[in-house]
Amino acid sequence: MGTITSRQFPFSAVIMITSLVAVASAYFLWTLWMRSDFGLTTWAEWSDISWQVAEVDSRGRIIRLGSHPMAIAALAGTISVCFVAFMFGAWQFLTGNEIRRKKDNDAASNRIEKVGQELDDEVLVLLGLLRQHTDVSSLHSEVLAKVNKTLPSLTTPDQVRGVVQRLIAENTKIRSEVDVLNARLQQSQTQIEKLRSSLSESQYLGMLDAVTQLKNRHWLEANLPREVKAASELNEPLCLIMADVDHFKKINDTFGHTVGDEILRRFGELLSKNIKGRDTAVRYGGEEFVVLLPQTQIDGADNLGEQIRDELQRKKWMHHRTGKPIGTVTASFGIAELRPGDGPESLLERADAKLYEAKADGRNCVKSDSD
Repeated sequence: MGTITSRQFPFSAVIMITSLVAVASAYFLWTLWMRSDFGLTTWAEWSDISWQVAEVDSRGRIIRLGSHPMAIAALAGTISVCFVAFMFGAWQFLTGNEIRRKKDNDAASNRIEKVGQELDDEVLVLLGLLRQHTDVSSLHSEVLAKVNKTLPSLTTPDQVRGVVQRLIAENTKIRSEVDVLNARLQQSQTQIEKLRSSLSESQYLGMLDAVTQLKNRHWLEANLPREVKAASELNEPLCLIMADVDHFKKINDTFGHTVGDEILRRFGELLSKNIKGRDTAVRYGGEEFVVLLPQTQIDGADNLGEQIRDELQRKKWMHHRTGKPIGTVTASFGIAELRPGDGPESLLERADAKLYEAKADGRNCVKSDSD
C-alpha cells in the first residue's frame, strides 16, 4: 500500500487558519466593546441590541432604532482584512510549490551562467600563458640566430668561450621562465577541469525536475529533436507516450500539495521502473509526463502504457500522518509513433491529441496511433 508523508505544515495554511480564528474571535471582542459593564457574563447574553443605537422621546418611547456605526465599521473592517488574509494564504498555498520550483530552476540557471563565465575567464588566462610561451620561444630563437651568425667570425678560444657562456646563461634563463610558465599552465589546466566538471554538474541539475528527479522539459526540448533526426536518418522506430495523472487538482485541493508532490514522485518512480535502455521518463509540466521510447514500435509502446496504467490503478494510497485513505490514483495515456516527415512538435502534438482522446473517453485508459 502506498503511503503519503506530510513533511511540513505550510505557512500559508497558518495564515488561512489564523484569519478564520480572527473572525470567530471578533464576537467576544465586539461583545465586550459594545457592553457598558464589560462583564464576562455578557458573552452568553449577546443579542442584536448590542449592535444598535436607539433614540427615545421624553416619555422613554423608542422613536428610532438603527445599527451602531462603530459596530458596522468594526465588522466590515475585520471581515475585509480576514478575507484578504485568507485569500492571500490560499493563493500562497496553491502556488507555493510552483514558485519554489521556479526558484530552483532560476538558481540552477544562475549557477550555470556563473560557472560558464568563470570558465571563459580561465580560458583567457590560459591563452595569455600560451602567448607568453610563444614570446619566450621567439626570444630564444632570436638569440640562437645571432650566435649562429657570429660563430664563423670567431677566431680565438676566448671568443668561443664567451659565446658558450652566453648560451649557457640564456638557456638557464629560458629554462627558468619555461618552468614558471609550465607551473602556471598546469594550475590553469587543473582549474579548467574543475570548472568543466562543475559546469557539467550544473547543466545536469538544470535538466532535472526538482520534485520527481526525472528529466525535465528543458531536457526534452534539447534532446527530442536529436532523437527524431536520428530515427528518421536510420529509419528506426520511435514512440512517445504522454501521460497525465487523472483529477490531480482534486487530489491537491483535498489532501494538499505535499501529498500531490508525493504522488508525482511515486508516479515518476513507476515510469522509471518500467523503462530500460535508451528510454527516458520526463516530467513535462504539472501532472503531465512524457516517456521517450527510441527503437520502439507502436505495439511495444501500447503494451508499456497499459502495463503502467494497470500497475498504478492497483495501488491503494493512504496518508501516512492521518491514516486517511486517498483511494485509487489513475492516469490517462496518449501514444504517438514517428511518421515520415514528422518533427518533434508534430510528434508531441499527436501524442497530446491522443491523451485528450483518452481523457474524453473517461480517463484511466490508453489511446494510441494503433487505435
